[in-house]
Amino acid sequence: MISELSFKLFGNLTEPHLDYFDTLKTNLKKADMKTPLHEYVCSMLLYSIITFIISITAGSVLITFTILYYILYSYSLAVILSFIFAGVVFFFGYYYPSIKAKDIQTKIDRSLPFSVFYMTTTASSGIDPVEIFRMLSLRGGAIGSEAKRIYNNVKTLGMVLTAAMQKTATRTPSTAFADLLWGMSSIITAGGDLEAYLIEKTKTFMAQYVRTLNDYSKQIYIYTEIYITLIIVGTLFFIILISIVAPLIGVSVLFLQAFLVFFFIPLVSIGFIVLLRTISPMQ
Repeated sequence: MISELSFKLFGNLTEPHLDYFDTLKTNLKKADMKTPLHEYVCSMLLYSIITFIISITAGSVLITFTILYYILYSYSLAVILSFIFAGVVFFFGYYYPSIKAKDIQTKIDRSLPFSVFYMTTTASSGIDPVEIFRMLSLRGGAIGSEAKRIYNNVKTLGMVLTAAMQKTATRTPSTAFADLLWGMSSIITAGGDLEAYLIEKTKTFMAQYVRTLNDYSKQIYIYTEIYITLIIVGTLFFIILISIVAPLIGVSVLFLQAFLVFFFIPLVSIGFIVLLRTISPMQ
């Protein structure tokens, strides 16, 4: 609904400027977003204008009641803030596909060593290479979606396997997975030993995965030291310090102590857990 409306309103206006959005077009493909570039740009523009209208209306009312004696300046401030909010919405829409593509890339790269090992095991049985992607698609996940796309292009659209692999390689956000597909395509075209190629790739990805785990363990050690030293010990030292100083200056610090113990430490702990989960190389 929004896409259709925005395309009707801004289609002709944005069409001459689509060349400036080539990077966005690439990111839309990598993020597996089905919206055409032209419609997406029109939608970004419409959402930005809606944000501007809402912001300038709400801002003018709120700021006017807040700064009663400076109505002229309040409207100027409302206009400035509305332009800022509209710009934020537009740039968020511009960078959202790249953020989503980066998330897909992370998921693919994390599961790639195990997926290649599974492909190697499957290829060792001597089945048709197309069936390798069918079985890989059954595993689900980001790589499963890519494998399903390759399998559907071959079985549904009648594409040659190598062409389907190359098409996926050009649009996948993972460079490592793209290199794997290009290599498999070359091996199949040349009539080489696909199993031997996958075995070598499995060794390479597994060695890289081990190095990543070692780096992750070092990062955990550093973050743990930071957490214990700054958060736990630092908070306890601060609580003890203010407990000693407070009676001397006649100030009650019970609320501050309760905030540190029941809110600050749990929130920071949750933040550290989220951080460790984010940088984890494991699936």
